[in-house]
Amino acid sequence: MTANENKITSANLDPQLGYFLVRASLWDDQDQVVLTKLYQPLLSTAAYTMYLTLWSEVDDRQLISQRAHHFQLFDLLDLDAKMFLAARQQLEALGLLRTYQKHDQLGTYLTYQLFAPLAPDKFFQEELLATFLLEQVSRPRFMALQKFFALPQVDLTESQELTAGFLDVFHVASTSLLVPPTEVKASANYFKNAQQQRALGEISPAELASFDWETLIALVGRQQIESSEINQHQSEIYGLKAFYDFTLTDIARLISRSIDRQTNKINFNLLEQKALAAYQQLHPNSSEQQAKTASANPTTTAINSSRLTPEQQQLVDQAQKLMPLDFLHWEKERVHSYVGEQEIRNLKKLQQRGVFDNPTLNILIHTILQDSTTLTVALLDKVAQDWLKHGVHSPSAALAYLQQQQAKPQRQYNRRGKATTNRTKGPVPSWLNDAESKKSSPAKPSAVTSNDIRKKLARLEKTRQERDGRNA
Repeated sequence: MTANENKITSANLDPQLGYFLVRASLWDDQDQVVLTKLYQPLLSTAAYTMYLTLWSEVDDRQLISQRAHHFQLFDLLDLDAKMFLAARQQLEALGLLRTYQKHDQLGTYLTYQLFAPLAPDKFFQEELLATFLLEQVSRPRFMALQKFFALPQVDLTESQELTAGFLDVFHVASTSLLVPPTEVKASANYFKNAQQQRALGEISPAELASFDWETLIALVGRQQIESSEINQHQSEIYGLKAFYDFTLTDIARLISRSIDRQTNKINFNLLEQKALAAYQQLHPNSSEQQAKTASANPTTTAINSSRLTPEQQQLVDQAQKLMPLDFLHWEKERVHSYVGEQEIRNLKKLQQRGVFDNPTLNILIHTILQDSTTLTVALLDKVAQDWLKHGVHSPSAALAYLQQQQAKPQRQYNRRGKATTNRTKGPVPSWLNDAESKKSSPAKPSAVTSNDIRKKLARLEKTRQERDGRNA
């Protein structure tokens, strides 16, 4: 072990070790409220102060070569190395901070990546965090916090919306609407670049890093499974979590019930089966309940609603509020059908490729079910590749492209063979008509006479005699 590694792994962090700060998300006033009410009861005073200090010190323009040293951070926080490590580990355990080690020409240094707190609804869905909060505060306090972050329920089912559209209030030059300025295109491409360049079949490192693998390993560790078994299959495990919207504890339970006791490895076929069974058990009427919730809590969409029909607006609302699996249930219930298990598996494979966000994927589901009763792998791949080819990466673009395709005579994706169109016919020669009539009319069987039968029998007898002579 090198001297630099000793500096990092020892209980007393070397004050001369360099560090570099980078933010993984944005910070706003709402994050401060969430941190104070939900995270502060879980953190020590030193960890809470350290987190806020790191956010105040982060500078996107700072160069790695100009990194500071830990002794400067120790002085700022008034902590020694041991207290600093304890506070840092609390932040890491709650998903607020990630620590990475790297070496360059100036020596070894640590990169601290800062994450904003979870949104309140996500916090309360993480059973581990919510349970720990309940243990740290009283039950009345816990229920008060839940009520504080709950959104008011307003029944708008019979209300008439009078909201003004963007172009009803603001004026934008028509030329800019038709051809967006270069700066606008460059900005859009900058923020979409990471998603569009993601490799098929892969989950981004940022998504994997957002999951608390150490806690998962600790929860499943009692089943005597090696941590490498989970680390080597992070993509598969995270894919289940993202598709079914499971919590960390849900995933831990499923893995614990899917371990092969002879090899102490995860049986992923069994894990898939148990994940599907758990989802169906937890959400017996998921699409119906989600649809009611969505209709009772309408939100502003990114699509200009003034240009959509009521049916299209309902479709967009559901696509933006439902998870793909819930949206599939909702689509099937509209036509009094059901979701097959193979359809769930097929949809899960496409969702895990990460080529579309969930709202766009939902519009893709709707597109396929217009012409087909089931979601097959062939149809999902065909439509997905067609959309990628034509740059469809949002619900609005998907709807526009769908309307464009509907205007064409051969729009259906599930139609096989070459498309046929009605072409204007010119004069047809008599010989072609005769040939076509011969092809279309069934051939009449010719009359068979007794003489023909006798000839066939004679040929058969002659063949038999020749065969017997060769075999003698």
